[in-house]
Amino acid sequence: MLYLPELYYLQDQADFPIQKAVEVTAVAVSRWCGYYEVRLIAPISKAMVPTQKSGALPEAISERETFVRGLVAWIFAHSNPPDLFSLWLSDRPLSEKGSVAKFDHHDDTCCWVLNLSESEFEELQDAWQAHGLPADLFYPEEKQICVPYPGKSWKARLIRAFGGQRCYTPKQWEREARP
Repeated sequence: MLYLPELYYLQDQADFPIQKAVEVTAVAVSRWCGYYEVRLIAPISKAMVPTQKSGALPEAISERETFVRGLVAWIFAHSNPPDLFSLWLSDRPLSEKGSVAKFDHHDDTCCWVLNLSESEFEELQDAWQAHGLPADLFYPEEKQICVPYPGKSWKARLIRAFGGQRCYTPKQWEREARP
């Protein structure tokens, strides 16, 4: 099942601990993964090498968790802006293009997807809560609310004519967009 990020926290709350959220999520999801790939999209220095790493994760869970914590620290120390990066954690080799990894952060926070079973997601929610993060940090994809693009301007009408929509996360809809 696919889960999408609750952007109310990740983008609408300026003081939200994004690095902590990425780390806790990546470490928890790594329990069910054997492979990783990371790429800095905007490294702090053009001379920085390497900007990409990939391979098999350590087999022992404690070593895997330590390794993933180190990956996340490396990402945030070497990216500008820090939330613009690619990180994939998967239970199968990542060469299978077109498939969604269990942890799929392919550029920025709005493009982050988790591909987990219901029981894995419940375990992840427990990890978030144990670290002081909200249990609704992600939500099932089918809970996204999309409405015809709003507005009366010529631009809004044109966007609607081509099927344009405005999509909201459950929390954004609850707090901001409900008519």
